[in-house]
Amino acid sequence: MDSRDPKPVDIDAKSIISMQELDPSPVHEDLGDPSVELGAGEYFPRPEEKRSRTCGFPRPVLGLRPHRWDALLSGLQKYSTYPPTVFSFLHFVNTSLIPLATRSVPASESYLLLTRPIYQAPGLEHIFLTIPIITHIVSGIALRNIRGSRRARLYGAETRAQRSLLSSWPRVSLQARAGYILAPLLCLHVLVNRATPLLIEGGSSGVGLGYVAHGIARSPVFWNIFYLMFVTSSVWHFVGGWATWMGWRVTTARTDRRHTSKGSLEGLLGSSESVDRTRRQRKMWWTVNGIAVAGAAFWLAGALGIVGRAGLAAGWEAQGWNNMYSHVPVIGAWL
Repeated sequence: MDSRDPKPVDIDAKSIISMQELDPSPVHEDLGDPSVELGAGEYFPRPEEKRSRTCGFPRPVLGLRPHRWDALLSGLQKYSTYPPTVFSFLHFVNTSLIPLATRSVPASESYLLLTRPIYQAPGLEHIFLTIPIITHIVSGIALRNIRGSRRARLYGAETRAQRSLLSSWPRVSLQARAGYILAPLLCLHVLVNRATPLLIEGGSSGVGLGYVAHGIARSPVFWNIFYLMFVTSSVWHFVGGWATWMGWRVTTARTDRRHTSKGSLEGLLGSSESVDRTRRQRKMWWTVNGIAVAGAAFWLAGALGIVGRAGLAAGWEAQGWNNMYSHVPVIGAWL
């Protein structure tokens, strides 16, 4: 070969070198509103901007992004259940287990002192019960509205009917329904046993199991139906809620096998993992609902089986209780 001929060029090596020397070119195409988060409908996640520092400290970010609102409201909804759960357990012991053990309302009255310092001490009742319960309800409604509106924006809902269809309100789980049923029942319970005695006698120191038994004897149909719904919804909501916090997302609703898609990938593969997951879900469903049924049955056995059958009071005590029941707002004429 002639030495004057050009040397063969290694095309692959040259192309690799040229590719290494090219700078990456960012895509400037606008894929949507950059202020919208990924969960709110953005196609690609927006890279987090570096916070400018002032005197060595990061500049505070004003306002909350959607995922921060979710974290804040979810935290409020979760941790606001701790104080009411403690009180509900003590109240369950006082109004159910102890009457079942003593088989007598007068013998069980003294044990109410275990929880009276909680809801009769000045200011402690609102810190331990009122504020957490209101926080739990308000944060749950706000969280549902935020997620519903985000889902509507994600799928491009334009009309009110489309937004209503894509929102989370039409698909409320049994867990949430139990909570919404419980809220007005709890308000009525507080109205009869706390607010009315406070207005009539200046306090509820004379209100106990005998007061409840006297009211049930006055209007047995109303109060039996009320406490049946009140106890059942409260126990189901508490047990299902704590199961959700612990990772057992049961929501007291079992999926019907008839609605299972026959063309799903799990059905075609028949993997053992999907079978094990189905078994775990079924076990969780039976465990959570079994605890709820047992708790509601024990509570109703003590509340209606013992306290509800104690009968009317007598003497001046009965007169005072009759006066309080008749002065309950709105429904006092029927009690």
